[in-house]
Amino acid sequence: MILASKAMRSIRRGYPQSEIHLLTSTEAGSLAQSFPYINRIYFFPIRELRRNKVFILRTVSILFQLRKTIYGIAVNLYRVGSYLGAMKMGGFFSLLKAGKKIGHDRYGFGRFLDVSLPASTFEGRHVADAMQEIAIKAGGIPDDRGIEVYWNPEAETKWRSFFDPIAGKIAIGINPGGDRANRRWAPDRFAAVAARLVERFNARIILLGGPGDRDIASSIAQAIPSGVSDLSGTIPLDELPYVISRLDLLLTNDSGPMHIAGATKTPLVALFGPEDPRLFGPYTTPDLYRIVMKDVPCRPCGDKKCMHPICLDQIHPEEVLAACLEMLQQQSLR
Repeated sequence: MILASKAMRSIRRGYPQSEIHLLTSTEAGSLAQSFPYINRIYFFPIRELRRNKVFILRTVSILFQLRKTIYGIAVNLYRVGSYLGAMKMGGFFSLLKAGKKIGHDRYGFGRFLDVSLPASTFEGRHVADAMQEIAIKAGGIPDDRGIEVYWNPEAETKWRSFFDPIAGKIAIGINPGGDRANRRWAPDRFAAVAARLVERFNARIILLGGPGDRDIASSIAQAIPSGVSDLSGTIPLDELPYVISRLDLLLTNDSGPMHIAGATKTPLVALFGPEDPRLFGPYTTPDLYRIVMKDVPCRPCGDKKCMHPICLDQIHPEEVLAACLEMLQQQSLR
């Protein structure tokens, strides 16, 4: 959702008077509600459907709703990752009533399109730039701004009372979670880095994460003697961008909060495991991030159940601490 923001902004610039509908996941939809480019959002239960087939009924209901509208253009921004994905997206596009259907031709998805970009559109480049190219093909007008994220305006009032008492201290966020186990650096290593930052700067460590990350965050909090606030599982997604925007530094796995930090121009240190940062790295200016990763022969890796993630195991706390210190020092010199 966040990486697609500049593509969506381009489409709005190309069609300033049009009504734009967005189909996205339930999670991303909560963020999309604050975006100014969108007139209507359809919340598609992608992850819910994987866990419980009862959501098929909601999926069918959404498809019937979409069928009621005749669209001028239907655009698929995101990459198609498999033949099965191409068939699913192709079947969905076949049901849409649209004057023109646009996307990239990968794994046969082009058969369902009127205008298609080559299969190589997403190869060797950042996903945000690839989606921008698709948006331009659909009539979007690009600009020089990067990605964006918006938050629920009520977040500022709600979280000001948390940040005001720690004003004057360095606020460092740590996001130890991730949607896949092999994207998560070990909690004890996060704790080791956090403890050193508290010791050196008297910093306030703020642990972030969703409800599923509470146990990880709790183990880190217990390992740090003082100076830590565990907010895991307490911040709604549409308020998280504001919280991250108030940080002096975010230390994070390759994850959604990493992209939120990139969009809010928050300095960050990102730990990369199986993914290629050329495609999914922080999309912000080079002075605002550092990537810590190891050169391993198995990257990129699509094995979601990898039992031996050497890509992350080879990253040591000392080098992560060094990256954090470099970013904090750089910001103090601004």
